[in-house]
Amino acid sequence: MISRGLTFIYVEYGNLERLYLELRYSLATLLHWKFHAAVDVVVYTDKPDRYRDLPIRIVDITPKIAEFSRHGLYHHRIKPCVLLEEMRSNPNFCVMTDTDTFFQDGFFEKLWSIVSAGSVAVDRFHGLNPFSKLAGFNTDLPNIGRYRYDQKTSVEYNSGLTAVDPAKHVPVIEDSIALIDAVLDQNKRQLTLEQIALSESLRVHKIHVATMYPLFRHYYRVSHKRYMQWHIRRWYEKHGAVFAPQPPTIRYTRPRVRFFRIWAKLNSMLHARDRQAQAEMKWR
Repeated sequence: MISRGLTFIYVEYGNLERLYLELRYSLATLLHWKFHAAVDVVVYTDKPDRYRDLPIRIVDITPKIAEFSRHGLYHHRIKPCVLLEEMRSNPNFCVMTDTDTFFQDGFFEKLWSIVSAGSVAVDRFHGLNPFSKLAGFNTDLPNIGRYRYDQKTSVEYNSGLTAVDPAKHVPVIEDSIALIDAVLDQNKRQLTLEQIALSESLRVHKIHVATMYPLFRHYYRVSHKRYMQWHIRRWYEKHGAVFAPQPPTIRYTRPRVRFFRIWAKLNSMLHARDRQAQAEMKWR
């Protein structure tokens, strides 16, 4: 019998330096916590040389970006396509993880209990009827068959983390990709279509879903991302350039994010005033 572990999957492509720094911080906090099962990490990227110093597997996704994103029509489609590709070749529990994340003590124990019970773990629950413009939408999916968007029962979970079992959940991910394509073919767009399609596929397949918040932290809101990215740049300068597993050291709370937003706005106003004064001096 194959001994099963956990494979964490990151996707990072494009030219945004902040995603690279986010990934390093997330990975450092992930590998800090010890666990009884083997933990494997793979990064799918179009910049493989950038990650050579990290204790991970690297998959060059460059040849697949156009195919997975439908030639740039919807880039978030890359995530479920990468997850499906890894599931088809990996017997471990597969955990898709966004870069703007970090991990806290107790995460592994909760995650293991969820996936070992046959459930799917996600970040958190968002709500019902997430895409009201799909009211009345229906299509045929390759595994479950006829699908209909129901405003009363349709759900959305945040897919900043998605932990699945390749032995059980390949049809779920296949149907979520097919649902994305069916919606795109109707010229309907929404930024979170990828996680809505995953959530809906889990619902119609009748898969039990459990959430990982707050042991898994995902700073996906704009103001929260700006706060964390500001701190991660400074963390990298002090502690992150030479990679080492370490606990999360950036203090992430709503009051701190709120204070940072006020400080950033005031700082921006002061700099704008200084620039205006300098410009006026040139013409005197």
